[in-house]
Amino acid sequence: MIEQQDYQFLQAFWTRRAIVAYSLFAFNIIVFVLMSFAGGSENEVTLLAFGAKQNLLIDNGEIWRFITPIFIHIGLLHLAFNSYALWIVGPQVEKLYGGPRFLTLYLLTGVAGVAASYGYHPYVLSAGASGAIFGLFGVLLVFSIKYRKTIPAFFSQALGKGILLTVGINLAIGWFIPQVDLAAHVGGFIAGGLLAVAIPFARPGESEHPFFKFLQVALVAVVAVSFFEVATHYSGPGLSVPSLSPGRGNSTGTFISSMNQAQEAFEHSEMELESGNPGLLPVVEKELGQAIDAMSEIPHLSASADKLSSQLLDLLRKQHAYVKEVEQTGRTRSDFIGASPQSVRYKRLKSAIEEWVDQEGAAYGIQNSK
Repeated sequence: MIEQQDYQFLQAFWTRRAIVAYSLFAFNIIVFVLMSFAGGSENEVTLLAFGAKQNLLIDNGEIWRFITPIFIHIGLLHLAFNSYALWIVGPQVEKLYGGPRFLTLYLLTGVAGVAASYGYHPYVLSAGASGAIFGLFGVLLVFSIKYRKTIPAFFSQALGKGILLTVGINLAIGWFIPQVDLAAHVGGFIAGGLLAVAIPFARPGESEHPFFKFLQVALVAVVAVSFFEVATHYSGPGLSVPSLSPGRGNSTGTFISSMNQAQEAFEHSEMELESGNPGLLPVVEKELGQAIDAMSEIPHLSASADKLSSQLLDLLRKQHAYVKEVEQTGRTRSDFIGASPQSVRYKRLKSAIEEWVDQEGAAYGIQNSK
């Protein structure tokens, strides 16, 4: 038979609403959808633009990247796993602690997970709510121990055993799968346990303390400011319906290969025009055509990178037209400096590309060859 105090506890637990948990669930999906319209959440450029953890950028002052990765997921499967966990565990913690305390626990453990990843995986781009999810596991585990004498015994025992099994399985999975950021999981879990020791749960019928209400408003403001910084610094692909196409290339690797192919095709055309051997011009024309096709589908990186790629594409088209003219007439013109009318412009553009790589390329894993 259930005692009166246990009945009151369970009644308060089951009737308390979990508004914050479900709001976080929805917000994660909204961010994922926006990323899908900007090239996809598995696109490194999009991840960086939306605020994924990248140590170099954090070291350069973008400290809001300790917050934004909590709401970003890499791929649909990643989102599905974390959303399911948040849907199941989040409401339990919020019903025990109340909305303001739950948000505090979720965000602080999420930040702890990002910080652990920052410390232990300095060269890995990472994102995800896993640190916060494991933080909630840590909260529930400590809760089941801390309040074992003041809450229904079966409730405490079920929490403790269930959490230990779940955490053990997930940590084992993380240990054997290199792609899983185990540091973020452990960091969030430890932070959750420590916070649960310090922060009391909201007992049945207890009104929320003004401090936690204030803290909730402050944390919402911090999240809002962090994503305002994302919008202010945004340099990723523009949001568009074509970006949803699975066949559309949106990777840094495609950008690099297209740019290299374009420069190699142009420089080869310059060499053959300078040699005066018309027999190789059909080959040069074909190479320029292929480079133009590649550059026409080049992925977006940033506004400055898009400007350079657009200029290079325009230059290729003009070079292609000039090679075709020489091939048809059998003679070159002499009203310019260099092998073609585009020679001087190409040299300036190549210097601008190299300068861009030196200044911004590191953020995309691009560097000039030595």
